[in-house]
Amino acid sequence: MTEMLKVAERIAQGPRYAIDPVAFAGALIGAPVLVAVLGFGIFGIPVFALIFGGPAYLVFGTPILLIYLHRHPGTPNRAGQLALLTAIIGCGIAAAVMLITGDVDTLPALAIASVFVAGFALIWGATFGMLYNRWRSDLSRQPLPPFLIN
Repeated sequence: MTEMLKVAERIAQGPRYAIDPVAFAGALIGAPVLVAVLGFGIFGIPVFALIFGGPAYLVFGTPILLIYLHRHPGTPNRAGQLALLTAIIGCGIAAAVMLITGDVDTLPALAIASVFVAGFALIWGATFGMLYNRWRSDLSRQPLPPFLIN
């Protein structure tokens, strides 16, 4: 009886999707690299963004995208919006820490950097969604049956 209740709860929570690990890893690494390669002619800014923003993208983006893709099909538009929201929250936390610690001299630099952070987060997130949807398997496109979900 309790197993039937668990299945009913999972159905009520909405569908879950399997995440294609090869497509996920390829898109996660490939999105910033593709943007850097295609945008290299713009004074090398995408390459610097890759160097400075890449580690934060991997540290914060990986778990957030995994959680998101487990519950949603993962369209490029939504992935870009999620990345933008994450970047805005991250910049807000950084600004709050600067205000708390009294490091207000760096706030103008953070304000300028946050424009680039937000722009590249949106582009990298949308590119991730595009690559992931192109490379993922057919199995990961269909919601999992409730009885297969632990």
